[in-house]
Amino acid sequence: MALYLGIDGGGTSTRALLCDEHGRVRGTGAGGVANHLHAGWDGAAESLRTAVSAAWAAAGVPTGPCAAVFLGMAATASEETRQRWHDVAHRFGFAARGETIGVDHDIRIALAGGLAGRPGIALIAGTGSSCYGRNATGATWQAGGWGSILDDGGGGYWLGLRAVGAAIRGDDGRGPATALRERVLARLRVSNLREIVTRLHDGTLERHEMARLAEDVMTCAAAGDAAAQDLLARGAGELAAMVRAVAQKLFPNTAPEVVLAGSTATAPQFSPTIAAALAREVPAARVVPAALPPVAGAALLALELGGIAASPEIVAALRAG
Repeated sequence: MALYLGIDGGGTSTRALLCDEHGRVRGTGAGGVANHLHAGWDGAAESLRTAVSAAWAAAGVPTGPCAAVFLGMAATASEETRQRWHDVAHRFGFAARGETIGVDHDIRIALAGGLAGRPGIALIAGTGSSCYGRNATGATWQAGGWGSILDDGGGGYWLGLRAVGAAIRGDDGRGPATALRERVLARLRVSNLREIVTRLHDGTLERHEMARLAEDVMTCAAAGDAAAQDLLARGAGELAAMVRAVAQKLFPNTAPEVVLAGSTATAPQFSPTIAAALAREVPAARVVPAALPPVAGAALLALELGGIAASPEIVAALRAG
């Protein structure tokens, strides 16, 4: 039985999915952070191996090279990075032949899965953020995705960092008091805000810890905290601006479908704010529910690499899990 492997390697976790040529899911697995910029190449590769090994174990069949594999990996923006992930997958024996291994950024698999292969735009916000689109001619464009130091507007880390900023400003009198202060202290396990400075500079404050503060921003916003509500509005504006840039480039005269992906963008406390911002910034765009998760999008691309085009039956089988 030929098996196809899809991998979603993100900034928070890694997911792997094995399916047959009909899209029937044979096994899934999970691993840790796969962003090589934050976990290092060894750590990211180990997350990959863990997820794939778990998928094989769940499949209950002998491990071996797949007919094709597609990796959608966070922070994969250069040909050098693509090649390095290709070499990792080949070294681990995920596929027998190098030409049956595909690698691209994780936003591509979000689009492939979210719209089941249809043209449109994917907006992803998890730990980081990015936007990617493909139109009917096959042309593509990406906005955002420049990493947490330069960009990642509206992503979990971006929201978390600004939650700390709001707490600091409320604490020293530059801004209003906010419920975020106590949330920040509890989440980051510090007794006072100045300890955060130490943790930021001595390397003990992990990126995912800061990103998880996004959950607290949403909770405080839902409870009526003005500072938290302002952060969500600003974050949604950043995300909508990415979609606007992609839509103007690829869909100047049509109404593109937009799918949201990532734990931050799809959170029930945040997605309505994003939808409202999109309605203002890109009124022609239509936000639609994701047909499949990104890891299933990676599986679709693996099947395509193996010469099997996506069909309604394959999409339905992947959706059924």
